[in-house]
Amino acid sequence: MSLQTERTVPMQVLALGFPRTGTSSLTIALETLGYVRTSHGYTVHTSSPAVIDMWIAAIKAKYFGEGIPFGPAEWDKLLGDCRAVADAPHILFAAELIAAYPDAKVVLTNRSPESWWKSYEATIVEARKQTLFVRFITWLDPGRTAKSLQLAQLIIRALYATDHITKDVAQARFTAHYEDVRRLAPKGRLLEFEVKEGWGPLAKFLGKEVPATAFPRVNDTEQFKKRVFDTFGTEF
Repeated sequence: MSLQTERTVPMQVLALGFPRTGTSSLTIALETLGYVRTSHGYTVHTSSPAVIDMWIAAIKAKYFGEGIPFGPAEWDKLLGDCRAVADAPHILFAAELIAAYPDAKVVLTNRSPESWWKSYEATIVEARKQTLFVRFITWLDPGRTAKSLQLAQLIIRALYATDHITKDVAQARFTAHYEDVRRLAPKGRLLEFEVKEGWGPLAKFLGKEVPATAFPRVNDTEQFKKRVFDTFGTEF
């Protein structure tokens, strides 16, 4: 993924559910339905250094008062070849993306806060414990990998306003985010969706035919660990 000079396709779907709510499965489903390209957190982290730098700038501007907050021109530069987005860091900018793309439909992947935390703790929280490795890889490779790690750390700080994620803090932020998106989404343009529901509700909401293939089921805990290893060269 690289920076764009202009928007080349319309932004049609904003999937603004938290990580570990089926966002990877939803991304594959959206692309199967024709929303190519869908920008997901994983594709952001494996993008060019210029793309990662721009995401870092966006987060610093909104959450840490460093720089000018992004407007539609900046979002088009980052996402101009995307018909849809999902996962973090996109969810940090729910209000901005809904304002920039008012014709886009909003999909909110959901699960119970208790089930979500169990999955989140076993994956993202555990991965963040690799502090010695993070310092080493930042020194060893100051390019894309180090930038990706910096972005991951900034996402956590912006999302939770702390580096120390506890169950209470995480679940409170989870609940508040979903309330915010429900309030921000244009009337009639929001689908709350659990991936276990399959194609039916999603295809109907987007006005698409139900594909003949099974709904994708990807990125369980073991697959997440493999992604971390493939991206950063560490396991946990």
